[in-house]
Amino acid sequence: MIKTFKDKVILIMVLGLFLLLSIITIGDFYISTAEGRPVDESVINLLKMALTGIIGVVAGYMASGGKASGCDNPNCKCGGA
Repeated sequence: MIKTFKDKVILIMVLGLFLLLSIITIGDFYISTAEGRPVDESVINLLKMALTGIIGVVAGYMASGGKASGCDNPNCKCGGA
């Protein structure tokens, strides 16, 4: 599953973004519940934009087949990047 450095970068990026979005969302929902106010619309907008962006990044990675490209040297240790 996780074979190359590129796989690790995508995995860490996606998990980190989901963790950050979860903390922001839970924090805003907690504050809005404690103060009795509606959920901030900018947080909902942030979630929409972040999820759209990460879907684009992961789709681009999946479309490339998860393979790095650009290096044609078979003796190179760069992994094709």
